[in-house]
Amino acid sequence: MDNTRPTPLLEDIEGTRRKLEQWFQQRRGYPVTVSSLKIPESSGMSNVTLLFTLHWDENGSAREEACVGRLQPEIARPVFPSYDLAPQYRVMERLQAHSDIPVPPLRGLETDTDLLGVQFYIMEHIPGRIPTDMPPYNMDGWLLQETSEPQRAALWRAAVDTMARFHQLDYQALGFADLTVPGQTPLQQQLRYWQDYLDWGLEGQGHPLGQAALDWLSANQPAAEPVALCWGDARIGNMIFADSLDRVAAVLDWEMATLGNPLQDLAWFNYIDSTFAEGLGMPRLPGLPSYEETVAQWQQATGYDVADYDYYVLFAAMRYGLIMSRIMLATGQDAEVQGNFACQLLRKHMERLS
Repeated sequence: MDNTRPTPLLEDIEGTRRKLEQWFQQRRGYPVTVSSLKIPESSGMSNVTLLFTLHWDENGSAREEACVGRLQPEIARPVFPSYDLAPQYRVMERLQAHSDIPVPPLRGLETDTDLLGVQFYIMEHIPGRIPTDMPPYNMDGWLLQETSEPQRAALWRAAVDTMARFHQLDYQALGFADLTVPGQTPLQQQLRYWQDYLDWGLEGQGHPLGQAALDWLSANQPAAEPVALCWGDARIGNMIFADSLDRVAAVLDWEMATLGNPLQDLAWFNYIDSTFAEGLGMPRLPGLPSYEETVAQWQQATGYDVADYDYYVLFAAMRYGLIMSRIMLATGQDAEVQGNFACQLLRKHMERLS
């Protein structure tokens, strides 16, 4: 099996296209055709993205719709130990029905693996612009080359505003009270998850730096925290922006959604940007508001206390360091498992605590 691609499914583009047509026709009850099926070059290791156009006839008029498919990854050494599409689909479904947080309109979830060999869901394609991760948007790409500093500031503030509105939602009213575990706080649940992730992801090798961070986080847990539904992967690279760049057209990638202190999303949002700058020895993209301004904007919009912000920056650094170490191990880059740039940045954050 090819370890550089999350699933070998698209070895047979034509066969996949026909199977998708069959799936849509069974769900809709009328003939449907699929064209222009492709997998974008930017698809990462955590999932597979399909792009295609759907065609059908409605009352004598030809109709078409651009669609995006997300597929469960299938590789021998995945980035995460499990990857169930149903929970992230559920988040988008609830947000679409019960909030003003923009998510792509959903077209269906398939958990039966008989058709394509993996789970998948389909959503409408939302036009707009997504800041690039590869290359990082502060090093190359449209956000660096085609925008002014005021436009970048407007984009960043729109992203923070959208994240803040999300954090004001009532997770119980949305139907996510079942994510709680009796006798444990959400933070305790997450720390347990990341300890298990370290043990699984490093395949018995251990991770001294990641373990030291986990030990510190476990020993210094904040008390009496607020609980909200957290996005889990809050960053501008997971948002589609309108062409005006001052509005978020859609929020993407909910596979890491969880309950917890929403401050963790804010810290992750800033931290991921810092990995492109301090982490890679590059300047931040000019025009972006400072991290302090970002914290102040979010705090004013949500009313949440930000006293534990530094705790959650280290929490973000631990998570990202372990994920990058897993990717290095899974792709055969053994020399970078403990020494990759994310671990170097994690070390800096640990030293700042001493």
